[in-house]
Amino acid sequence: MSDWNFDMSQAPRGSWRAVTRKIGKNEVETEEHVPDLIIAAGNDGVVTLSRWLPREGRWNMFTAAVPPRAWQPWPSHPETSP
Repeated sequence: MSDWNFDMSQAPRGSWRAVTRKIGKNEVETEEHVPDLIIAAGNDGVVTLSRWLPREGRWNMFTAAVPPRAWQPWPSHPETSP
C-alpha cells in the first residue's frame, strides 16, 4: 500500500459517462458520474472507504466543512489488468 497523500485535490474524483435512458416513449441522453474509490483518513483516527459526491461537493462519509485529511488509492485485485 502506498503512503498517505495529504493533498486532497489530487484524490481521483471519478469520471462522467454518457448514458441513454428511455423515459416514456423518448430516449434521453444524460451524464452519469462513475466514482473512483479511495481510502480516506479523517480526524480522530478514522479510516474509511470514500468516493466523491459531485452534486454535494464532498467526500462520502465526510462533510464539506470537514473533509478527509489524507487519502490513498483503493487497491485493485492482483489479477486484474491496469
